[in-house]
Amino acid sequence: MNKIVFLSIFLWSVIASCSGDEDKGIPVVNLEALHAIPLDHSIDQLAKDTTFIDVTLPPNARIDQLSQKELGKLKAAAYRFYQHVTLEDNQYRVNLKSPEVLHLSDQVVRAYEQAISNTNHFADSMAKAGQAIQLPPVSEQYLNNLLK
Repeated sequence: MNKIVFLSIFLWSVIASCSGDEDKGIPVVNLEALHAIPLDHSIDQLAKDTTFIDVTLPPNARIDQLSQKELGKLKAAAYRFYQHVTLEDNQYRVNLKSPEVLHLSDQVVRAYEQAISNTNHFADSMAKAGQAIQLPPVSEQYLNNLLK
């Protein structure tokens, strides 16, 4: 049940964070879909090395319409970013001193940071409404599933 709540929150927050500024090609970072759609090639090396990743997609792009190459980039970027996310007091924290160490474009980092902010806000709103939810930590299993 926690995974469903977690994925639903992320889906909602990522859609909200990526809905504005469509003319500039804000990247699609739907974590539930990224995790669910398999790749036909390995991204282990891309996810774990220092190759710069920049993903800019056309307005209103949908994950299920992406090429395997673009989907691989999004998954590799998510893998890099979410390695620096921890759960503290039911809030996600980004433990990143310098975004440059991720070798991701600024807009990709901002989109993921906005998704984290939206998720934290949603969890706070639910708690204030008396319907507290426990956010699950970003686990090694989740990160490794992004590589598939």
